[in-house]
Amino acid sequence: MTLNESFFSIQQVAPLWHSTLGIERETLRVQPDGTISSYPHRKDWGTRNHQPYIQTDFAESQVEIITPPEYTADHLMSWLKAAHQIVSEDIVEEQDLLWPFSMPACIPTDTTKIKIAQLTNQKEYAYREGLARLYGKHVQLISGIHYNFQLNPDVIEANYQQHGGQESFIDYHNETYMHLVRNYFRYRWFLTYFLGASPYVAENYSTNFYGKPHQIPMRSIRQSRYGYQNKETVVMDYTDLYSFVQTIEAALQRGDLHLEKELYRDVRLRGASPTRDLLKKGISYLEFRNIDINPYLPYGIDKETINFIRHFLISILFLEDDRQDNQVVEGHQMNYRIAEAHPLDACPFKEEALHIIQVMDRVNQELSLPYWPSKREYLIQALDQPELTLAGQIVTETPDSTDYLEMGLTLAQQHQQTMLEQPFLLHGFEDFELSTQDVLKEAIRRGIRVDIIDKQDNFLQLSYKDQQELVRNANMTRLDSLITYFSMENKVATKFILSQNNIRVPNGKNFNTFEAANAYYSLLPNTGLVIKPKNTNYGIGISIFVDKPNEKEYQESILLALAEDDTVIIEEYVKGTELRFYLQNHEVLGIVERQPAQVIGDGTSSIQQLIEKENQNPLRGVKHMAPMTTLELGSVEILQLKHQGLTVDSVPEAGQIVHLRENSNVSTGGISIDRTHDVHPSYIHLAQNAARALDAHFCGVDMIIEDYSVPADNHNYAIIEANYNPNITIHRHPGEGEPRLLGKAVLEELFPEAFS
Repeated sequence: MTLNESFFSIQQVAPLWHSTLGIERETLRVQPDGTISSYPHRKDWGTRNHQPYIQTDFAESQVEIITPPEYTADHLMSWLKAAHQIVSEDIVEEQDLLWPFSMPACIPTDTTKIKIAQLTNQKEYAYREGLARLYGKHVQLISGIHYNFQLNPDVIEANYQQHGGQESFIDYHNETYMHLVRNYFRYRWFLTYFLGASPYVAENYSTNFYGKPHQIPMRSIRQSRYGYQNKETVVMDYTDLYSFVQTIEAALQRGDLHLEKELYRDVRLRGASPTRDLLKKGISYLEFRNIDINPYLPYGIDKETINFIRHFLISILFLEDDRQDNQVVEGHQMNYRIAEAHPLDACPFKEEALHIIQVMDRVNQELSLPYWPSKREYLIQALDQPELTLAGQIVTETPDSTDYLEMGLTLAQQHQQTMLEQPFLLHGFEDFELSTQDVLKEAIRRGIRVDIIDKQDNFLQLSYKDQQELVRNANMTRLDSLITYFSMENKVATKFILSQNNIRVPNGKNFNTFEAANAYYSLLPNTGLVIKPKNTNYGIGISIFVDKPNEKEYQESILLALAEDDTVIIEEYVKGTELRFYLQNHEVLGIVERQPAQVIGDGTSSIQQLIEKENQNPLRGVKHMAPMTTLELGSVEILQLKHQGLTVDSVPEAGQIVHLRENSNVSTGGISIDRTHDVHPSYIHLAQNAARALDAHFCGVDMIIEDYSVPADNHNYAIIEANYNPNITIHRHPGEGEPRLLGKAVLEELFPEAFS
């Protein structure tokens, strides 16, 4: 097998695989009966002018979901999952669904009901009105996958340095891309055969397909002559970039095109406007527009297909190119033949398909792609068994077009269920901590650009227009100082600052050694106490005793605290209800009651069995990855049970509450109940004073209150802790009560213009 290595050597396949990708997925919002939704594009999704992720296309009901450029299919799928989840959550109240096919199933006879996208840019709106007059609204409703591909620029640069010859770098760069363009046009039928998935369309799509002969079903109506096509007089020359520029300008002069972007071809050259500027600036990337939506997939495409298309694109770089436009014309005819064939017709170009697969084999020798062995076997089988192709599967399941609507609605409902699962997670970004996921979700929803700096540290850069903000762990921002962080991280310092401002805190002592803390036992009053490390989060190392512990329990708790920090705090136990106040800019935005990790007896199950049952709750999961944390049976829990005279094998009575911990942190299994509107204003004022004393912009204040419905005095409350990076999730997804949109509140303050 001879490869064409005039542009790239086969040894460059690995860096070519590291080319940049992007996906744009179009889809129609439809009602439960399949009719096009009449609801407007939601303002919550931001405006098209500044929304990089969720836009409208031609119609107000036509959603376009766009990923940022990425190097891996995994990352692209993360963005697709997140944006689809957000759209599905926001349209469910209108009972809208996302139509899973490229071709619509229902088109209103009265086309005035197809509302053109309501855009603030009047030129863009007028452009769409022009398209509707020229081509008809029905054809504008066709949706698909656009696959953006930028060749690794380092490889092009290296090749130019070695083989550039006399031409300029821009000319060399552009000719490299035009080689890919010509070969894509020539061989794209290969993708159409396997990925074509639009065999049916609404009966009133057009009158007999503009009078042209046709058959239904066909492999891909969208990619056929009956899809979205320019006038037959619009002929482009792809011999080289200069020829292309000349032909598009000529079409504009004749009036065959009104704007350059009206040109509808399966490949768009991106990087400059007008197109002539590409001659000086160079092609930035290519947009391949002929991928049908896979109706079986919730997001219209999956990781394997993304990699398959990339594999194909790199492989055709090594196929022969006669550098003439006749191969493009030949490719058009071959693609029409494949697209307009019955989905159960075998491939007429089997020999050429096998040759392409051979080249893909050779490319894979440099990459060892995990997906390829099984994919290769499928491709070869499907050449003789067209029922295995996407279109073949669809017509096998729905042999009559009357089943098309029912199939689409069933798939749309199934996909929506997938997108609405575990709403407390941002799909695709589940490995971020929950509070960061909440901020991420709201940023995508409002069109605030997200750049992930460090996933492990939940470190983001957020951008809107010309403004950038760094955010870590949801609410760590430039609005708080480093000394504020140290003041709240150090519980000794927190107590000192608050008491200096006449805010009550528990009385206590600090010790730096086990011996000193142990010697203090004989001086303890006969009351409850709390033993905790000086610096801790999530309740780690904290032991709480309602009554005075025995000496052994006391010693074990000191050792537990000293394992987390070199200073241990021993302070009075304050009786009452523990409330967490969430403050932003000294305003209380949420209050929750936090109850300790607990199980409730049923009279027959042991404590261990009750824990196992409760851990099956879908809201519980690994620490910081679900609204409630999985209950554990560690040393703290065993000690707490022992203090109650219980063991893991004890069987509590029906209705008996058994506390596994005294501390109420959600991160150690506790639950939260929203009390934002239940707390007396005097405690809100105290929380605000505490935040001001600590000079904290974002702050969590933990307060024990005897009765939060009566006014505060000097004895019925105490602030036990302040938190520099307060948890958003316990307010956003409380165990009981109204959710508080705190991630949105963070962004509203950082980017007020995005919410105006």
